[in-house]
Amino acid sequence: MRILLASSSSGSRGGGELFLLSLAKALSASGHELLLWASEHSRMDELCVRFTEFGTVARSRYANTYDRSLRGLSAVFDSACAARAAREWSSLRPEVVHLNKQNLEDGLDLVWALAKTNLPGVCTIHVTQSAAYLKARSAALRDSLSRWAMRKFKGTLVAVSQQRSQDLAAFLNTSLDQVICIPNGVAIPSEDELVRYRHEYRTQLKAGAQDTVFLGVGRMVPQKRPLLFLQIAKAILNYIPAAKFCWLGDGELRPEWDRAVRDWGLSEKVLAPGWSTHPEPFYAAADVFLHTAAYEGLPLAVLEAMAAGLPCCLTQNLVEDFRWSDLPGLVTIDIDNPDWVRNLENQVDRKRLSTLTRKNAVERFSIDRMASRYLALYQQAQL
Repeated sequence: MRILLASSSSGSRGGGELFLLSLAKALSASGHELLLWASEHSRMDELCVRFTEFGTVARSRYANTYDRSLRGLSAVFDSACAARAAREWSSLRPEVVHLNKQNLEDGLDLVWALAKTNLPGVCTIHVTQSAAYLKARSAALRDSLSRWAMRKFKGTLVAVSQQRSQDLAAFLNTSLDQVICIPNGVAIPSEDELVRYRHEYRTQLKAGAQDTVFLGVGRMVPQKRPLLFLQIAKAILNYIPAAKFCWLGDGELRPEWDRAVRDWGLSEKVLAPGWSTHPEPFYAAADVFLHTAAYEGLPLAVLEAMAAGLPCCLTQNLVEDFRWSDLPGLVTIDIDNPDWVRNLENQVDRKRLSTLTRKNAVERFSIDRMASRYLALYQQAQL
């Protein structure tokens, strides 16, 4: 099948865009022909270069919603942009178009473009929380525009978790069976890979055999709350003095992060090596995964940590949002009560949690499982 993956082009390093690489990897391995359509903006260069391993890339002079002064207001009424994108997509002669949107608001012009092509279409939306929920400026107007445009979408809508599906159905005031839930998927490393990576990368993390390494992965932006990661690190050190901490990623909060590390006396305990296009070895080298985001769709970083067999510690807001309170191997962070840390002090307890998280990733969150479900949607959309 010839499949066009159309990106709303918000960046190369967000989980919603990295999802395209995971999906492309699994689909290409099954023999499908893949194309990626993305903006010419330089922030998309990294994603486009990486995609060439799996398929062909077509670049466009498309402007992402957040590059526009009026954001969704100007995008939703830009008929010229929608018509141009539709022509470009049609010229690529795909059998199906898969539109990838980061949130409800972005890519509304591309929703119109898909309608103009008359091609079978699927649309994945990663963050389905409304602008009102996220306390964005002019939330009522922005939500109204998004709702109006998305209600006109005639293809298949996909959300990345059950809660995100419910959010989307409620936002559009439609029945839940009108939104398909396909959880994100990640590659599952072999046990041999994990052992090899761990041996190689523990030295890079300056971690000895007795050190317990806590890993965080994500852009250093307000949504990911990297400074909360540091606050939790300080609390953990009161109970696990041999703990060390690593944040893999970079972003606008990096200067503030560096100041906090220095001012809080954490320089010997905290590393931040920056962004890595291949984070897998860092997961293997770590002992515990610590995720502190304010909100998410379904974070690939957490799924990658599960696949590597790391006990996963999530803040209460994420546990409640994902409805993961009974997820095997999950630890809920409670800043006011240190009991959760005690689950991580003992290596035997960590190994038990590790086995549970890896089993859960294999059974529920593999890229092969995700890709097979999308392929079924593509085939259904063609009928």
